[in-house]
Amino acid sequence: MADQPAVADSATFLLGKLGGIAAGRFAARLAGLGIKPRHCAVLELAEPGRLSQLELAGRIGVTPSVVVDMLDELEALGAIRRIPQPGDRRRRVIELTQTGRSLREQAGQAAHAVDAELLRDLSPALKKALRAALTQMGSDHGLDYS
Repeated sequence: MADQPAVADSATFLLGKLGGIAAGRFAARLAGLGIKPRHCAVLELAEPGRLSQLELAGRIGVTPSVVVDMLDELEALGAIRRIPQPGDRRRRVIELTQTGRSLREQAGQAAHAVDAELLRDLSPALKKALRAALTQMGSDHGLDYS
């Protein structure tokens, strides 16, 4: 069956394997900050916009109950505040605190440190092309952390 495509030659397989390596290294770096990779989307999106918990869940593609758990964890760290909105006691917008902004910055530094490790053997042109391709793929599939 030599004419059958090999799983290991697929982008899906390679992205999955490399994603696991990247995620593990990133999680290890974040552990010292008391946060997990899943918290980074909240830290990225909580400012400058004033998203509600429900809007945040939609933007990061998780259920509202998962967002509540994430916000509970970040609130316990003093990283966010949930601000009730006048006229709608069910709606709360998320606001980063100074601690949250600091965690966001440190998480960014951790992510770029892992990038440097994983991409160290690629030329600057290949690094740029890879980031562009991944950004386009993410956009094409609804990922938006801007």
